[in-house]
Amino acid sequence: MIVFLHIPKTAGSTFQFILENSFGVSACHTNHVKKPVFCQADLDFARKMFPGLRSVAGHNLIDPLSLYVPNPFYLTFLREPVARVFSHYQDSVRSGNRRTFEEELSRCGQLENLQVKLTSGGKNLDKAKRFLERCDFVGLTEKFELSLQIFERLGPYPLNLSYKRRRVAPDNRIRESLEADGRLVEMTREYNRLDIELYEFAVAEVFPKFCAQTGLGPLDKVPSHERYTNKLKWKYLLGNFYNMLFYRQICKVRNNIQSEELGGGSQTNSMQ
Repeated sequence: MIVFLHIPKTAGSTFQFILENSFGVSACHTNHVKKPVFCQADLDFARKMFPGLRSVAGHNLIDPLSLYVPNPFYLTFLREPVARVFSHYQDSVRSGNRRTFEEELSRCGQLENLQVKLTSGGKNLDKAKRFLERCDFVGLTEKFELSLQIFERLGPYPLNLSYKRRRVAPDNRIRESLEADGRLVEMTREYNRLDIELYEFAVAEVFPKFCAQTGLGPLDKVPSHERYTNKLKWKYLLGNFYNMLFYRQICKVRNNIQSEELGGGSQTNSMQ
């Protein structure tokens, strides 16, 4: 089974489209459990809900190695940390955030060492590096097309790698203004020193290892897989429908039942 840790603003939405467009109703989007961490019980439940489950993917697959997965194929994508943070902030502004970048940087955990926190479950750089070493594939956003070529040769299943990019900003004026401010760049680097070290480790040691396994070089130019003019593909639509209108709703009911059981337990304990 493919276990894809989707780190925000690393081209993960596009790769998740590839999974859902390849596997249809056998691809689970873990965000629909509406929990900050997708735990073992959630995985066991998903295996019952998805026929022939082939992939789980989402932001909440935190510390994926903590899950017991039969025949796992672990993968993630990393992005240069300053660029990832600026893109994340730009996206939040387009979604209605009115705080300045400095205000958001000081208060928002997703702008501070997020790649280390998601891969390790905390600010544990050594554990994050061990996760990358354990991964069956690690892609780089800056080398997305090359990453797809490598994954095609290493992956456990044949995938339809054609895509149309998702969650693309209509313009990058906010990000570009941040990139032009040396003070904000240095401040962002200071807040993301762990992520910077993790990314440098991936670029220098992890990604070249996967390149070598496939006979490709880190600097190789490859054709683009961005071939679709729209996202109306039947497998993707069927999988998205199943995730949104069935799995998501069943998870809501399950969460409500679990909350009521916990509430009842609390009341029982208080009466003892």
